[in-house]
Amino acid sequence: MYTSTSVTAAALLFSLASAVPNIRSRQTDAALEPWVTVNEDGKPSTVTPVLSTISGTPTVISGAPHDLTATVFTETNYGKVSTSTGSAPIPTATDSEGAGSFPVCQNKGGDHAPWCLPTEGTPLYPGITYYFTWDASYFTAPNATILVQGNYINETTGNVTDQAFESPKWSASWGFWSYKIEESLMKYQSAKNITLQLATTTTSGEPDILPGPKVLVTHYPVYQPDTGKTPDKQALIIALPTVFGFIAICLVGTCIWNRKARQIGLGNIMSRGRHGYGIGKSSRSRMGFGKKKKANERIQLMEREVEADGGEVYRDMPDLPRRDSDALGSLAGTPTEERRMDFYGPGSRDQRDRSPGNRNLFRDELRRQDNERL
Repeated sequence: MYTSTSVTAAALLFSLASAVPNIRSRQTDAALEPWVTVNEDGKPSTVTPVLSTISGTPTVISGAPHDLTATVFTETNYGKVSTSTGSAPIPTATDSEGAGSFPVCQNKGGDHAPWCLPTEGTPLYPGITYYFTWDASYFTAPNATILVQGNYINETTGNVTDQAFESPKWSASWGFWSYKIEESLMKYQSAKNITLQLATTTTSGEPDILPGPKVLVTHYPVYQPDTGKTPDKQALIIALPTVFGFIAICLVGTCIWNRKARQIGLGNIMSRGRHGYGIGKSSRSRMGFGKKKKANERIQLMEREVEADGGEVYRDMPDLPRRDSDALGSLAGTPTEERRMDFYGPGSRDQRDRSPGNRNLFRDELRRQDNERL
C-alpha cells in the first residue's frame, strides 16, 4: 500500500515538472538579440549571443553590451547623479571612424520602414557620431547601393527646402552609416529640424525615396539646478482655502472691532448750538482772536482785585518816561559841543599846525556844518 502511494506521488511530481514551461527573464531575452560591432576600420560584423549553463547558472555568451540591453541607467551631470528607467538611448560611435556597436535593425513593414535608428523626434547633438541604421533584408537586389540624406524642412508647411547632408554611395547590405553631427547644421539657430530619407536607384534608373524619421539637431541641454520639489496638488487644494479663509476672518474681525471702538456722533458734527464748526463760528473765533481777548480780560479783572486790596501789581515792562530829561538824567542839560572830541585842540595827540597853508578844507566844512546844526 505504501509502495503504490509513493509511486503515484512520484508520477504526479514528474507530470507537474514536465508541464512547467521554460520561462526566461525579459533581460535574458534582450541579451540574446543579435547585435553589430564595428571595428576601428569601420567594418561591421554581426554577433549572435548564445545561452549556456555554467555550474547550473544560465549564462549568455557573446551577449550585447550593457548599453544596448539595459533598462536602468545612471547618469552623472555636473556632479549630480540621476537614475532613469526605460529603453536604451540611441547608440553612438566611440570615434569618428564609426567604431562601436548597435542592435541589428529589423523593420520590414513597420513605421518608416526600413528605418530603425534614429527614431522619430530624437535629439542629435553636435560633435557626436551617431549610427543611422536600416533593415538590410529590405533590399533584395544584389549589390544594392543607397544614399543617406538629411533635408531641412519648412517649419510652417513641412515641405523640404534644401539638403543638410548626404552620404556617399553606400552598400545597403551593411545596414548602417555613421555620421558626426556638425555645428554648421544648425545655421546659427538654437535648433533645426531635419528629415531623413534613403535614396535608392530602381531598375528604370529613377531614384526611389524611402522617407525616414524627423530628428532635431540642437545643443546639449544645459544643466538646470534643482529648485526643490514641486508642491503637491492635493496639499495645495487643502492649504489654499485654509489660508484664504483665515485672512477673510481677520479682515472681518478687524472691521467689526473698528466699528465698535470708533463711533462718530453725527449730532456733534452737524449741531451749531454746542461748539460750532465751520460757518457756525465767527471769523474771529475761527482765527483764534476771541480766545486771546478773553484771556486779557481775565488778567485785567485780577489786577483790579489786587489793587482794590492795596497790593501792587507786577509788570514786566516799566512805565514809559514822560520827558527826555527823565530818561537822559544828568545828560539832558549838558551842551552837545562840550561832549565833542576835538582831535586838534590843545592837549590832543594830533596837534598839527592849523595855519592857512596846512588847513584841511573838507574837515573845516564838516566842522562848520556841525556848529550850525547845534
